[in-house]
Amino acid sequence: MKLIIDTNVLISSLLKDSSTREILLNESIDFYVPEIILSEIKKYLPYIAQKSELSEDDVKKLLNTHMENLHLVHIDEYEGKMDEGMNIIIHNS
Repeated sequence: MKLIIDTNVLISSLLKDSSTREILLNESIDFYVPEIILSEIKKYLPYIAQKSELSEDDVKKLLNTHMENLHLVHIDEYEGKMDEGMNIIIHNS
């Protein structure tokens, strides 16, 4: 199975030990994330550490564990398909 996740899903899994975290650590699922997600996570790292009651180093370690199962997708690979993707979402909702 292949799934695309966004920053909110990844942040949720970093905030608490939950079913979201368990699913993201499931190696039988291929997860794809936009490459920009790393800069977004870095931006919110202090917030994530505070809310999760983990140190920033522990959050980084957890993120690295997640990254082992996430495929980074560069914007060049999908930028020209954004309109097509939005149409699919609109017509399948």
